[in-house]
Order: sequence, then structure tokens, then C-alpha cells
Amino acid sequence: MGGHVFTGSGPIKREDIKPTLTRFIQEFVRIFPKAKGHFEGMRTLGSVGKKAESGDIDLALDEKAFDNIKDWGISPKEVEDYFNKFKAKARVATKQQLTKRAVICCIADRLEAESPLIKVETKGSANGTLFCQFPQYNSEGQELGKEVQVDINVGNLDWLQFAYYSDSYEGNVKGLHRTQLMLSLFANKGCTFSHNYGVKNKETQEVIARTSKDAINLLNSLYDLELTPEILSNYFKLQDYLKKHLDKEELHAIWDRYLKILDSTRCDIPDDLQEYWLDNQDRLGLTGKFLPANSKLYAFRDV
Repeated sequence: MGGHVFTGSGPIKREDIKPTLTRFIQEFVRIFPKAKGHFEGMRTLGSVGKKAESGDIDLALDEKAFDNIKDWGISPKEVEDYFNKFKAKARVATKQQLTKRAVICCIADRLEAESPLIKVETKGSANGTLFCQFPQYNSEGQELGKEVQVDINVGNLDWLQFAYYSDSYEGNVKGLHRTQLMLSLFANKGCTFSHNYGVKNKETQEVIARTSKDAINLLNSLYDLELTPEILSNYFKLQDYLKKHLDKEELHAIWDRYLKILDSTRCDIPDDLQEYWLDNQDRLGLTGKFLPANSKLYAFRDV
């Protein structure tokens, strides 16, 4: 979900996900043997295993796994050094967020020093994500000569599954299309949506929703709607519901935000919004820079 951050990583076939993850976790546990129990509760997120091919593998690790850093063979001094470094530059991050980021960076240091297989990148550590790159394997245990990106997202499991979930991958719509539409709904009401920790009031920086139930209740309160988990988990159902229950001005304000977000994301524009994209490209300054070559809008890029 964080986009590709490694050169050389590519998509993985559905049948190769399980053997690849098995090897990935084995290598992780080899470096961090005391943390073995935490990996048993790790879950996949988003479209992993739901399509014939996945661009990367997103995993959810319960943030409680960091409650005792001794499980990771990390010293308090290592964490403190990173914590103080981040605190000096942080403007709004909480102590919990800074500590999580510090532990992630310590884990990355160990992997970089001791694992010949797992490559790491900590650019997402501020949001609670460790980006990894790992060789792909098939069910016979053979290395396939290519690599896949594996993102470990550390947070509340209920929230992570809600934030990344989508029950539909029809046509050119991916899981991120559902999530970014939901993000646009919050942004339109002055809220900041994070995949890793919840929803904040943008002005006060207070976290106002930490669970899926809280987030749904908040949206219903902000828009005077009756959204359900079933509606919010499906891009098409959510779009249909919004078209029926929001006035045109507010709906278009949400779509404007949505298309601006997608314009900086490596994805296509959902078919149902392509006409709106064309009609408002100049007004919104949409470049189409990251549109895939097979997009119907590719010829209209302004790059």
C-alpha cells in the first residue's frame, strides 16, 4: 500500500505468496528468535491472495508486539537514541508514535546487518511501516529469481484491517480506490486519515477515531448518513450510496479531493469517474502522470 520503494521488486503470483511468506518469516525469526510468537499473529492485508497477482504483500503486526523490546533483542539505549533524534524534529507526533518508529528503525538496523535476504527501507517508519524486499519462492521451495516488496504495518489490528480492506477488485478498481475515497470523505470535513493509527482532527491533531466502529460513527455524524461496514468495504457500494444521499455540491467536493489524491498515486482512475476527470482536468490541475499505459485516460495526460 505504500507503493514500490525498491528497485527490482515486482508482482507476485497468488500461488507463490504462501511459500514466500513462510520463508520470509523464517528468516525474520532467525534474526529475532524471541519474537517468534508475534509473527504467529501476523495477518495479511488488502488484496493479498485475492487476485491472481499482487503488486506487493502487506502485513499487519499488532503494535503490542513492541511492548517488550527484549523480545526483539534491542537495548533501551538503541531505542532512546532514535527516539531523541526523532523527537528533536517532530512537531505533532506522540510519544507512542515516536517509540514505535524508533523500534522499527532498530529492527531495520539488525536486519541490514545480519540478513542477506531481507532488504529494508525505513522511509515509512514515521507512519509505523517497515518496507522490506525479499526473494520469491514457489511451493516446491525453489527461489524464482525475482523479488517482492513486503510491507510490515505495525498498529491496532482492527484498524489496520479496516483501513486496508476492500471486498471488491472489479475492473480497474483496486483496494486503494476504496480506501482513498474514504480518506477523501474525512479530508472534506477537516480530518486526517491514517492507515496506521486512525483519524485525527486536522486542526487540533487529536486522534478522534481509533477503531473501525469509531470511524464509521464519525463519518455518519459528519455527513448525517447511515453508512455500514458493508457499504464502506466496497468502492462501488460506497459510490452509489454517496450519489443517493449527498447533494451534488458536496459530492463533487469529495470527488475533487479524491481525484487530486489519485493523481499522485500509481493507479488508474475508476471507470465511473473518468468522464468527471476529463471534464475537470484543467480546473483541478490533474496531470495523469502516474496513469498506467493501458488507461483510457493515458492519451490525455499533461506531463
